[in-house]
Amino acid sequence: MNAIWAFRCCGLLLRSPCAKRHSQRGLYALTRFSSTQTTPTPTSKPVSENARSSAVPLSEKVEFWKDAPRDGSLHPNLAPRYKAGDHIPENESSYRQSTRLYIRTENMTRKEGYSFIKLPHFWLRDSCRCRKCVNQDTMQKTFDTFSIPKDITPAKVTTEKEGLHIKWASEDGHESFYPWEWIFKNKYELVQNTISENQKVWGSEIASDPPSVHYDEIMANDSAMFQSTDVVWNTYGFCYVDGCPVSPERTKELLERIAFIRVTHYGGFYDFTSDLTMKDTAYTSQALAAHTDTAYFTDPAGLQMFHLLSHTEGTGGKSLLIDGFKAAQTLEREDEEAAHVLKNRRIGWHASGNDGITIASKNFTVLRAEILPNNETTVTQVRWNNDDRSTLNYSPTVWKWYDAARKFDEILKRKDMEYWAQLEPGRPLIFDNWRVLHGRSAFTGKRRICGGYINHDDYHSRWLNTNFSRSEVLDYTT
Repeated sequence: MNAIWAFRCCGLLLRSPCAKRHSQRGLYALTRFSSTQTTPTPTSKPVSENARSSAVPLSEKVEFWKDAPRDGSLHPNLAPRYKAGDHIPENESSYRQSTRLYIRTENMTRKEGYSFIKLPHFWLRDSCRCRKCVNQDTMQKTFDTFSIPKDITPAKVTTEKEGLHIKWASEDGHESFYPWEWIFKNKYELVQNTISENQKVWGSEIASDPPSVHYDEIMANDSAMFQSTDVVWNTYGFCYVDGCPVSPERTKELLERIAFIRVTHYGGFYDFTSDLTMKDTAYTSQALAAHTDTAYFTDPAGLQMFHLLSHTEGTGGKSLLIDGFKAAQTLEREDEEAAHVLKNRRIGWHASGNDGITIASKNFTVLRAEILPNNETTVTQVRWNNDDRSTLNYSPTVWKWYDAARKFDEILKRKDMEYWAQLEPGRPLIFDNWRVLHGRSAFTGKRRICGGYINHDDYHSRWLNTNFSRSEVLDYTT
C-alpha cells in the first residue's frame, strides 16, 4: 500500500517561521492519503477509468498530526527559507508569498524522503472555482483577477479529508476550497503535460502490428471512439479504421464523428486524383518525401485522414509514415547541438502555387519544445516540409541550420525509421500531423483519395470528452 503525506504551513510562516514559535503551536498538519493504487508522477491531463494508473488517488483515509514530523527525515533544503528578522526580497514579498505543502510517497527514492510544492497565495485566490468566482453554467470567471491584492494572505488554512480549505484575510472574508486531486493536477512542480506515460515511439517494426479500430464500432459507441482517439493522441500517433464503406460520404461521416472538418484553401473534405487541380505536388503522381502537411500555417492541421477509394491501371503509391517524436529523440541523443538549433532557429514556410493564394505566416522552428519541471525539454510538435520551406535569411551562422537540418533529414531517411504500407479501399488512415510525418512512393495509373483535416484543438477536445467524465474535463481545463 502506498501513501502520500502532505504538511502545510501558511505563507506568513515562510516569511518568519520562528516568530512566536508557530511550528510548535500546531500550525503544521500532516495529512495521510492511503490507496491501494500505485502513485506515479502525476500528469496534467485527466486520466480515464481505462488509464487510472497515472492519477493521483483521492483520499480514502485521513489522519492528522498536530506538529511537523520530528524523525529527522526532513531534508534541510526543504526547511523554510527565511528566519525571523531576515530581509525578504521584494519580488517574494508579494506574489510569491506561498502556502507550502510537503509531500512524501512511500516509494520515493529521494534520500530525504520528502518533496514539496509551493502554492502562491495570489495564484490560489485567482484559481478559486466556487460559485461566486466561476459561473457554473459557462465555467467562466466572474471576478476581476487584478482587483485581488497581490499580497493577499490567508487568515486561516485548514487541511481536510478532501482538500485544502482557506479563509482569506480580505474585506469580504472569501473562503476557497481546493481538492487534493486538483492541487496535484495543477501544481507545476508535479506536472508533466507533455509526453504521456502511455506514449510509444516506433519505427519500421510497427509494420508487424499497426494499431487499428473497426468502423462499425467507432460509429456506434464512444468506447471505440475512446480507443481510436487515445491511440492517435496518446500512444502511437496514428491508426487505421477497418471495415469503412468505400465511399466519400461514409468517409466524411467518419471524420465528422471525430470533430469538425477544417476548411483550408484546399476546401473542406477533399476528394481528388492526381490531376493538379490544386498546384501542389500532392496532386501529382510523384514520390513525396516524409513531411508535415500545412507547415506554412500558424496552426498546422492537427489530425489528417486519407482513404484510398480506388487505384486503377497502375502500381506503386505506397504510403510512408515516420514517428517524428522518435526522430527528434534520436537527434537529441546523437547531436545535441543540432537539436538545439532546430528548436530555436525560426524559418519561413509558404504555400504560393495557386493564383490569389499566398500563405506565409510568421517564422517557426522545425521542432517545438516544451520545458519540463526538471528544466529538460521535450518535443511536442514537428514542422518539417522542405518543399514548402522559404529561402533562409542569410546570416553568418546560417550554416548551423543547414547542418542541423541535414542531420535530421538523414535520421528521417534511415530504414529503421520508415514504416511503408499500401493503403487499401475500406481502410482509412488517421494520423497526428504534429507528430507523424507522411510521404509516398511514385505511382502509375489513376488513384482517387478522399479525406480531410481536423484542427488540433478540436481533435484534443474530442480526446478529452471521450476519455474522461465531464467533471474530470472541467478539473483539467478550468
